[in-house]
Amino acid sequence: MYTRINHPENLEVAYEYDSGYELLELDELDKLAGQRKIAICGESTGALDDCSYVYVDSDYEGDLSMAQRELYELLLTFQTASLYTVTTVGKLAQELGLKNPYACIQRFENLQSLGAISGLKWH
Repeated sequence: MYTRINHPENLEVAYEYDSGYELLELDELDKLAGQRKIAICGESTGALDDCSYVYVDSDYEGDLSMAQRELYELLLTFQTASLYTVTTVGKLAQELGLKNPYACIQRFENLQSLGAISGLKWH
């Protein structure tokens, strides 16, 4: 059996924060990264082609970094509060107090790698 370990070397946890990108200035491509659509629901597909349909495992019990836990709890709140929530990475980053959308993207990727969420596909 394989075990996923939430270790900084495995998941690049430093990039879950704005400080991981402090030497980079946001350009137009970076701003487009913040416009990636996320649908938080129990489905793996839907009507929007350019959207990731994310399911949050409400029973996930593994270790999460503080940043991962923050995003996980926000996504879980959306999933339990409504049948379907569509938002963007940029809006989620803003809600989490992040200036750089890539920090939020890294949190998403790490959560999926750990099995806390599923369905994430960047188009």
